[in-house]
Amino acid sequence: MASTRLLTQLVQASDLDYVEQFQALAIANLELRRLGPSPERLVRKAALELDVGNFGASSLAAQDAVALAPGSSETHHQLGLSFLYLGLAKAGAVSVGPGIAERVPESVIGLLWRSLESWKEALRLAPADEETRHDLGVLESLLSSNRSEAELVAALRDALGKS
Repeated sequence: MASTRLLTQLVQASDLDYVEQFQALAIANLELRRLGPSPERLVRKAALELDVGNFGASSLAAQDAVALAPGSSETHHQLGLSFLYLGLAKAGAVSVGPGIAERVPESVIGLLWRSLESWKEALRLAPADEETRHDLGVLESLLSSNRSEAELVAALRDALGKS
């Protein structure tokens, strides 16, 4: 299925090692404490939390970024990415970080719909953003092709080699 093949493009392996990732995250957290929250610092923290597999913390940082800058397409795109990874983790399609158990009460379908809505808002705010348009198309195709929770979980796991 084309949508599941394209899903692998959305989920990119980081080129940093864990030590570098955690060091960068520590620096970002220090900057947040010293300088206070800003949309840019929170988006950076959200992205770094994704890199270490802490998807819950990523979504919290992204939600805070959206609250500070609701008119920023970048904050909405990052929130969509965070919801996507939460859904992938809940489906067992990606691994969470060391010692972290993602216990999200929402369904995989619900999390991916939240991702979709965030990306729709990002695209509304920046209609020329081809990356978001592409990500949105992949996710829309995936959700329309897999209507039940079980189908979606199987498709995600299959697409990312976690069957």
